[in-house]
Amino acid sequence: MRVFSKQVEIEKLDYHHYLPLFFDGLCETVHPYEFFARQGIHDMLEHGGCKILPVIPQLIIPIKNALNTRSRQVICTTLKVLQHLVVSADMVGEALVPYYRQILPILNIFKNMNSKQLIHTSKIRTG
Repeated sequence: MRVFSKQVEIEKLDYHHYLPLFFDGLCETVHPYEFFARQGIHDMLEHGGCKILPVIPQLIIPIKNALNTRSRQVICTTLKVLQHLVVSADMVGEALVPYYRQILPILNIFKNMNSKQLIHTSKIRTG
């Protein structure tokens, strides 16, 4: 595994610019792009604190686009990111409620498939 060095402290990044940019990368399925998107999101969520909540409205379209790919790999990654997002800062879960009508309908397609099937299928596709 390659490790890249951080040139800028994560806390100093413009969250309104970079967090939605990384969320746009959720649709990526090819290495290294999907890795950078995923790692960037998790790093920013881990260190963002109060900077995350104001950016929530800008994350909805990238989340919706990722879910609309209908790729099991992308959906699985997006759900993991949503889990991290909700616990990353106070009131984030509540801030997502107005957007449920936009981000939840696509999940109905997968409602009869359990999480183990979803993860297993995504691993088969990624090799």
